[in-house]
Amino acid sequence: MRCFLALPLPDDLSAQLAGFAARLRVGRPVREENIHLTLAFLEEQPVEALDDLNTELEVLRAPSIPVDLAGLTTMGGAVPSVLAIRAEGVDALHKQVAQAVRRAGIKLPYRRFRGHVTLARLPRTPTADDLSALGRALETHGAIRYPTVTLDTLSLYRSDLRPDGARYERLADYPLRG
Repeated sequence: MRCFLALPLPDDLSAQLAGFAARLRVGRPVREENIHLTLAFLEEQPVEALDDLNTELEVLRAPSIPVDLAGLTTMGGAVPSVLAIRAEGVDALHKQVAQAVRRAGIKLPYRRFRGHVTLARLPRTPTADDLSALGRALETHGAIRYPTVTLDTLSLYRSDLRPDGARYERLADYPLRG
């Protein structure tokens, strides 16, 4: 099963971010119901490994965290694959979650963690118009900032890839309570 661990955002914030992404007219905006802040992508995992992870996450002690969403960025290398808003304040929780994942016997792919919320998926082979629109979005809205939000739930999601985009299903929630 293809899974990841993420912080779901409040519905009103997800709606604001989805509306903002749609107005940018850059790439394919992420649907409102798919907006979240990923802490660990687990790739394909057998159910048994997820059972062990569930045991680890049920005893995880982490406080709710204030998160600042500010500044547009691209991610994905020389040819960016996503447009995102940076998320500050999640590094310590990311480390705790990664340790719990490893204790459960799941190997995480090596990726430098950069807290973010994906707003749009960009074309694999961008045209000049795509790059121009991306440049305008970054120049015009690069310094965007949302009010600090306190997040109090870590969730395990299943990810199913489909021709029209990924579909996510929340499998379990773990309260952040310290």
